[in-house]
Amino acid sequence: IWTVSMRIKSTPHFDKRLAKRIKGNAQLKKKVSEQLKKLKINAKYPSLKMHKLKGERTQEYSIWIEGNLRIVFQITSSTFLLTDIITHDEY
Repeated sequence: IWTVSMRIKSTPHFDKRLAKRIKGNAQLKKKVSEQLKKLKINAKYPSLKMHKLKGERTQEYSIWIEGNLRIVFQITSSTFLLTDIITHDEY
């Protein structure tokens, strides 16, 4: 289904939100980087807690970063397209 050849791309909206979240927080920046590396290698990696979203976001998935922070993305044939970084409450 998903292979190691999957690419990770991001939307301008994601980039802006991520920059705001990690500004001055090197630990969070490292955690995001680690989780995205895992996603690229194996989307089913247990610590990602990846799952498909429901409701208005049925075309999206999320992975866990820390606490209630998640990265939301869409999947195409060869790309994980990062669309947002939100708290679980913002779903």
